[in-house]
Amino acid sequence: MYTNLQNVQILIAMLKEFKIDTVVVSPGNSHNAIVRSLESDDYFHTYNIVDERSAAFFAIGLIEELKKPVAICCTSGTAVSNYLSGVTEASRRELPLVIITGDKNPYYLGQYEDQVIDELSIFSSVVRYSCQLPIVENQNDFWYCNRVINEALLEMNHHGCGPVQIDVPIEKGMLAIGNTFNTKELPKVTVIKRISQLSEDTEWKDLFDKLAGKKVLLLCGQDDHIADEENVLIEKCNREKKYVFAVDKLSNLHGDHVLEITGAVKAHEYDMQIYCPDVVISFAGNTALDYKFKLKKLSKNFEHWIVNEAGRVADPYKNLTVVMECTTLEFLRKLAQFGTVASAEYEALWRDAVHTYEMPEVEYSNLYAISQLMKGIPAKANLHLANSSTIRLAQYCALNPEVQVYCNRGVNGIDGCMSAFIGHAAASKSLSYLIIGDLTFFYDMNALWNRYVGNNVRILLSNNEGAALFHFNQGLEKYPTLNENVAAEHFATAKGWAESQGMRYLSAHTKEEYDNNLVEFMQEDSDKPILFEVFTKKEEDAKIQHQFYDNFAPKSVSMKQDVKKVVKSILGQGMLDRLRGKL
Repeated sequence: MYTNLQNVQILIAMLKEFKIDTVVVSPGNSHNAIVRSLESDDYFHTYNIVDERSAAFFAIGLIEELKKPVAICCTSGTAVSNYLSGVTEASRRELPLVIITGDKNPYYLGQYEDQVIDELSIFSSVVRYSCQLPIVENQNDFWYCNRVINEALLEMNHHGCGPVQIDVPIEKGMLAIGNTFNTKELPKVTVIKRISQLSEDTEWKDLFDKLAGKKVLLLCGQDDHIADEENVLIEKCNREKKYVFAVDKLSNLHGDHVLEITGAVKAHEYDMQIYCPDVVISFAGNTALDYKFKLKKLSKNFEHWIVNEAGRVADPYKNLTVVMECTTLEFLRKLAQFGTVASAEYEALWRDAVHTYEMPEVEYSNLYAISQLMKGIPAKANLHLANSSTIRLAQYCALNPEVQVYCNRGVNGIDGCMSAFIGHAAASKSLSYLIIGDLTFFYDMNALWNRYVGNNVRILLSNNEGAALFHFNQGLEKYPTLNENVAAEHFATAKGWAESQGMRYLSAHTKEEYDNNLVEFMQEDSDKPILFEVFTKKEEDAKIQHQFYDNFAPKSVSMKQDVKKVVKSILGQGMLDRLRGKL
């Protein structure tokens, strides 16, 4: 039997998965549920040492002889403090010691509760990783608990060895008796494997053998600098192994070997289940693809692998199983060398989806302004896309493949989008474009208040008097006070500020004005930087964006639009939105 406390169950299961079978325990109450669960499982060999200071050094002796990780486990309070000297020794000698500290509910910290101290701070300078498990009450808690234990145990021997701490808060069932200790089996846990460039070729081959015949989708995230070899390797992996490489504007990858899937996802949003992969592999930076939200809802159907140079655990879909610690280029070399042939039918399915939908026409709006500008940007120019509506809308717009695209997508915040653009343009001799929304512009307007705004600068400012994104997602019907505190309605214009900073100022309130002034805005030679302010209405922009999305249709399904209209008329928009959320 095991304790009924799920955070302890997960911990015990993970110790077994990582083959940590030796534990030095010390007496007490706060960790009783852990100790009794260990004692009840024949997998573990426990030693009991009363003095925690001595217990930590005793464990060091075991590590010396057994040549493998050993855990120590104690009750809460100053018992934890007594481990410090032994843990410090383990740290200096780079020994794989797992410190399991029993604890009380962290809500009681500083409340004169018996034996409650800040146990995480005690080893902060001498452990490689320290975490506090949640008290598991739902699936989200379970996932988080599973993830951080993986992170702790992976870090124990990551680029050298050293101690790690896992703090286990326990509130109910501390004594592990009666009906608090009657669980017969440990839960199924997810083990995350880390593989690196230094791993044996056989490990890489074994890993990629798992892709044979599978539906494999690679999400290519933000990458500012693509090596020629990367393009060659991606083309090889797509052509020979049938991997689907999904890109967005920030991937800066182009050609028949990659698929820009944003429009296809919108056209097929009602049947996304059939496009669900078996394995998702993420590489490079963050992706601007809205498809990632679809994947989060389908995450039980696939496993996720991620590539990052730091070997960091990042689990956005809550199903991460593999971390590949290497650069994108190194990963692609391994994939090309050892990758097995995936499902050709799945690759053909996505390719058909991408090439057989119709892009809807759009009337004058912020989307119209963005799309008309983007298709006219010349080769070799730089394009910065601001967060947040701008980067989303831009995914649907045509763009010369020789235009390099940038965005502050690390955090996705609106602050600093224009400053980053001006800094880039100041160091570049290329024509440089920025597409930016009004709140993002005014938040960062001091970016123009310097002497480095050159004549290569072209700024398209979409001014719809507030944040249209919230009108798209919520709307005044659902949120009557939306404009006051969320959408930040305003009636400001950039004209005076732009002209005071020596910029040429253009503006448009209609499609005709926009089309006429776009010609001047796109001129490559100018004796001044140019700001083009395009005025629309946020409510109308949100309405047009909804219509734009609704009008996507696969060419192979001519009645798709009629079906959408019938479904919408029967169910209503609210029910339709809820159904979409489940796809």
